[in-house]
Amino acid sequence: MKFTCQHFQENYRECTKCSDVAEENKRKYILQNPSRKKVCKVRIDGCVITSQSQRKCDYLMIVCEDEASNQAESVDLYFVELKGRDLMSAVEQLTETIKYFQANNYRFFGKVFARVVVSHVSRPTASIDTDPRVKSLRNLLKKLGGNFDYRAVRFEKDCI
Repeated sequence: MKFTCQHFQENYRECTKCSDVAEENKRKYILQNPSRKKVCKVRIDGCVITSQSQRKCDYLMIVCEDEASNQAESVDLYFVELKGRDLMSAVEQLTETIKYFQANNYRFFGKVFARVVVSHVSRPTASIDTDPRVKSLRNLLKKLGGNFDYRAVRFEKDCI
């Protein structure tokens, strides 16, 4: 299966809308979009993945090459988790979501990024960077051409 806005709009209509902002409980992820590319925000938790036993992130943002494009060859993906304080739980949720889509035969054609917005970062950066769960996620994303990053309260570093 392909990661396209069209696929999610057709198969998960109630979960998908055009937006470059994800927010809940005072945490906000903003994908800077001066190029005005088409961006679909897909609600993963409780919509695309409804299983209570499956760990999953909150959103997936699909960036199409241009406004009219729904071609899978060039889409970049941003998996987003908006979390309270538990950064490591968010890392696990992101990892499990990416693996879920891989196991369900979704093909990754562009770069894949994982983003967390927490209410507060309580651990020092050095201990976060050396945590095996973070290392594992970073290795997975490196193979997919992307990376992992996190911020407290508001994340608006990414620009397309």
